[in-house]
This record gives sequence, C-alpha cells and structure tokens, in this order.
Amino acid sequence: MESEQPATLTSNAIRHGLILGLISVGLQVAVYVVSIPLMASIKFAFLSFIVYMAYIIYAGITYRGEAGGTLVYGKAFQHGFIMLAVSGLVGTVFNFLFYHVIDPDLPKKLTQAIMDNTEELLTMFNVPQDSIDQTLDSMSTDLPDQFSPGGLGLGYFKGLFYFAIVALITALFVKKNPPVTTI
Repeated sequence: MESEQPATLTSNAIRHGLILGLISVGLQVAVYVVSIPLMASIKFAFLSFIVYMAYIIYAGITYRGEAGGTLVYGKAFQHGFIMLAVSGLVGTVFNFLFYHVIDPDLPKKLTQAIMDNTEELLTMFNVPQDSIDQTLDSMSTDLPDQFSPGGLGLGYFKGLFYFAIVALITALFVKKNPPVTTI
C-alpha cells in the first residue's frame, strides 16, 4: 500500500492560488450584480484585501501543517507569492472576458464610478475645485486604458510587485521555524 505524498510547495500554492482566484471572481461577480459603483469603491477594495490576506494565511498554515509543522520564512513567502501570482492571472483572464465579452460597457461604467468616488473623496478633504477638475480630466483619459487588454496585462505585471509585498507580510504569520536543538 502506497502512502500519499504531501503536495509540493509549488503544487499546493498553485492549487490554493486557483481557489483564491475563483473566490476573487465570485466576489467580483456578486458585487457586480449588486452595484457597479460598489465595485469601484474603497470598501470593496478593502474587503477584497482582507479576504486575500485571510486566505493566504489560512492556506499557508495548512500547507505548513502538511509539510511537517514547520515552514521557514522564505518558503512561506514563496507559497504566498505563487498563490497571488496564480490568483492574479486568473483574475486578469476573467477581467479580460468580463470587460470585453460579458459586459463591454462595464469599463465605461467603472471609469465613471471611480471618477465619482474620487470627486466625492477630494471634495470631502476640501481640495480646491480647480485641482479636482484637473484630476478628473486626467483620470478620464488614463482610466479607460487600464481596462484594455494591454492595460490588464501591464496591471498584472505591476501587480507582481504588490503581490510580493503582501506575501512578505503574510509569511510573517505563516512561518514557523524548526526547533533549535542544543547539544
């Protein structure tokens, strides 16, 4: 009878990255159905960030248990980074389909919602109206590019930097060094 081998760090991280990507897609679709302006809000971004952090830590601790109960910081970082890279790729592919096949008008709606949220925030902080107008003019030309295929691809590669930062943070919660034995 063969014993089941524990998953490698990479295969475990890819599996959990796919799960996290599907969770992200599910959240995005749910919020899309409820309110498109909510998709462009800081509240949704914060909620997504909390879900990502919690799942990365959960998956890392689960893998640590499967790997014998210890996981050094570097391996915990690798696990989290691979998860985020895979999840980000799933999200990028989904967003391409979402913005260009499922609802081609969504980029315009999101651009307007982002601009409305920005104007509201700047007004709340008493930013002068001419500065608000200048910011909104700049956003009206720059934002639509982010929804293009090239913009989505560039966003993914820029996101890798932020994924690394998140993985550095979550690795602090996941790592557990092997006990030090003294002779």
